[in-house]
Amino acid sequence: MSNISAAMYFLDKLKKGDVIEVEFIKKDGSLRRMKCTLDFKRIPPDKRPKNTSLENILKLITKNKILRVFDVEKNDWRSIPFKSLIFKGPVKTF
Repeated sequence: MSNISAAMYFLDKLKKGDVIEVEFIKKDGSLRRMKCTLDFKRIPPDKRPKNTSLENILKLITKNKILRVFDVEKNDWRSIPFKSLIFKGPVKTF
């Protein structure tokens, strides 16, 4: 599966409100695992984007080829370039 296909698969899971685990290569070359979501119910109110919807976020992600997600363990937003994603099989959901 290509990185773009993997990113689209992750986006589909994220749209359903799941918390998923992704793996990607950071800029420094190290491997990072992250549990993330786009479910606004799981994102603290003070961390939710202002004046935007989930649909707008998803359109920007698709346009820019950057997976912008909320890291549920670090409690903050993170950006992952599609090309950095590692897809090894079924996505873990929590």
